[in-house]
Amino acid sequence: MIATQIPEFIIVGRRDAASYTLWDIAPAPFDLSRRRRVVEELDVEAADAVGQVDIIQGATAAQALDAFLDGLRWVSGNPDYALAANSDTSNLAAASACADGAAKAGMVLVEAAVWPGQDSFRITGWHHYDSTPDARIRDAIVSSGFTFPDGGVSVRIDNHRGVAGTLDLAAACTILAASGQLDPRALGQAVLLGELRGFDGGIDILPGITDAARTAHINGHRVVLVPARQARDVRAFGLGLNVIGVRDLTAAVAALRALADQT
Repeated sequence: MIATQIPEFIIVGRRDAASYTLWDIAPAPFDLSRRRRVVEELDVEAADAVGQVDIIQGATAAQALDAFLDGLRWVSGNPDYALAANSDTSNLAAASACADGAAKAGMVLVEAAVWPGQDSFRITGWHHYDSTPDARIRDAIVSSGFTFPDGGVSVRIDNHRGVAGTLDLAAACTILAASGQLDPRALGQAVLLGELRGFDGGIDILPGITDAARTAHINGHRVVLVPARQARDVRAFGLGLNVIGVRDLTAAVAALRALADQT
């Protein structure tokens, strides 16, 4: 029998005498080195606000939080220890998805989350990835006939590798998957490489595309989505990859759906 790994969640907040103020809760990355980096960043932010970071198991975010509060009740000896009224519980119902990008320096993980609440959109994880891609990605999704989700939308770039536009396609597709417009299984089938044009959802050529494809190959990936005009160059590189050239976001989603149907 294969053991099922219980999901874990990162919980950030402040412990007070009789209550806990929740600031954020999110799935913990499975990759241990990536998890360590995320927790280290959160530890610094939480310490500045006199808070703490904890990792708790649970089938869902809500179950993990309940288990965490049960532990605080036991430690404090107070059976009435509760969640503070001003806690941010919006992420308890968050939906998420992740996709792989690549650069010459290594693989890049792109994670998106969508949750109920006030409309917002932000990209985090690398300070140079500023508001310009936010607008471009949002516009590309809408101009391609998809729906930019209501509520809070966030994209986290892990190990950014100094690339920006290269990750537009991966970011847009994770948002579509997290919002139910694309099967999340499809994102595990390919590495996504492409910079989007906001006004029509087109995918522009990228510098260093063959280096990114080589990185994907070295890391065990066998399918890459690349700008259509560069597909021949990547195939000619002789890596034996399944290279899918896509002209725009609509074509990329169609290709990913086809890959998901094959699984």
